Amino acid sequence: MGIFDRFRKKTPQPAQGPKTEEYSPGGSPIYRYETPEDQGFRPPEETGRWLEEIDRYFAERFPDRGHFVFHELVSDLVHIDLHILRPAPEANYYVVYTTGMSDMPMNLPEDLADREDLKYAELYLLLPGDWDIGEDLPTAEQMPYESFWPLQALKFLARFPHEYKTWLSWGHTIPNGPEYAPLCDGLGFGGLVLDALNLVPPMETQDGHTIHFFLTVPAYKEEIEYKLKYGMEGLTKRFAEGDFPVVLDVRRPNLCADFHEVLD
Repeated sequence: MGIFDRFRKKTPQPAQGPKTEEYSPGGSPIYRYETPEDQGFRPPEETGRWLEEIDRYFAERFPDRGHFVFHELVSDLVHIDLHILRPAPEANYYVVYTTGMSDMPMNLPEDLADREDLKYAELYLLLPGDWDIGEDLPTAEQMPYESFWPLQALKFLARFPHEYKTWLSWGHTIPNGPEYAPLCDGLGFGGLVLDALNLVPPMETQDGHTIHFFLTVPAYKEEIEYKLKYGMEGLTKRFAEGDFPVVLDVRRPNLCADFHEVLD
């Protein structure tokens, strides 16, 4: 079973912070998590803190697109909405981004606790123009799972640092359980990698905060483990050499298929 399965079943449970910290051969910290007893419903303390600024920011970077939102109807801890920018004539892909993740600061590790510029983030991904986006549905959760899973991944990760009392940043990898269970039946992706591309650089809010935007990349087990071995710089090089597609391609090749090392 993967960590995303509990959300596919629509029975989310709260979780606690990292149980242990260790390091991969490439120097990346590895966090392991446990799910504690039910903490009860926790209504968000604030919603839409920088919603309008984020909307304007994305509209500037992806102009001439229609916009609609999958609103979250019931929110625990943070209110995560999914914003969809429709395909443009010269750029036939959807832009999907979150708001609400940045309503609360993330919990940075002790050695970075004073880095105010790292505490706020949102997520996004690009979907092909022929993706079944479910625009006519009341909620994204009513989409067929074959279409919904990338959006589910965004919602899961946007809530993740607040539920697990941790943080997310460039180069972080999230395997779908210890066995890298497929994110969707029939696909080889067994987890996610967060990348920071210049498509959406960090945003400075009007009140002086920095919000980072991370591209959420569905990845194969070998790609995630290659990153753990050689760091995000090594995986980025592999992606560049393999002409990695920024718009999600569920049929893209595994760019680290030749990596067979067994990591401790």
